[in-house]
Amino acid sequence: MFDEQFRGVFSRVLAAPVRSLARLGVSPNQVTVAACVLGSAAGWLVADGRAVAGIAVWIASRLLDGVDGLLARESGRGSAFGGYLDITLDMVAYSAMVLGFATVHPEGGVLWLVILAGYLLVTTGTLALASALEVRRDQLVRTTRAIRFTSGFAEAGETSAVYVLLVAVPALAVPIAWGWVLLLAATAVQRTLLARRLLGDG
Repeated sequence: MFDEQFRGVFSRVLAAPVRSLARLGVSPNQVTVAACVLGSAAGWLVADGRAVAGIAVWIASRLLDGVDGLLARESGRGSAFGGYLDITLDMVAYSAMVLGFATVHPEGGVLWLVILAGYLLVTTGTLALASALEVRRDQLVRTTRAIRFTSGFAEAGETSAVYVLLVAVPALAVPIAWGWVLLLAATAVQRTLLARRLLGDG
């Protein structure tokens, strides 16, 4: 819900470091891959019982994930493939964390699979809507992203907040995770209603 606002502040704070990366010749895709590696490592740390270290690495990976787009614009090396790689590897990192939590909280059972299904539904919905609007040459939101995402209840910021809660209050992991499922479901419904309004029902 607050991703775009955060991105504005984030871009101003990291302007100087991003310029340094551009001068060093670091590519946006290298940053994207590095963020995915860190995010996957975070999931492994959680699964290994080192949840605090895992969430610290996760936050670092998400901060790094925000750098690739800034670097692409600063260096003039933005590309459609970069946008594709970003969203694809984001899903790898998010899923790795869910698998980590599933390992340390087996009492959740099928719940963790439901969360993965929620990620699939929410991501597919926003990408399908973005694609349909692109065909119509329609602009839904003002954004600097290579792929235009619609705002929703469950975005990157909310995902990280839930992961932090799962680590901070492990005794309530299952209720927190079920709450996250409800938020994912609400986002899927929200985007479906938005798609119907923007695209018509035929």
